[in-house]
Amino acid sequence: METPQPDKTGMHILLKLASLVVILAGIHAAADIIVQLLLALFFAIVLNPLVTWFIRRGYNAPLPLRLWLW
Repeated sequence: METPQPDKTGMHILLKLASLVVILAGIHAAADIIVQLLLALFFAIVLNPLVTWFIRRGYNAPLPLRLWLW
């Protein structure tokens, strides 16, 4: 006969909530960096067809980037 194990549901919920708080605090602390990275990723995805078009037309790769940054 096995001895019944104590119910640890409350402790599991508390541990999950504490983990969630730590993750959310980290995201809040790094929000400035995360926003800039997501914005850079967005521009890279949106402008990739234009840069590819310029390269297929025979322009070297830095030229389309200079035109976009101008």
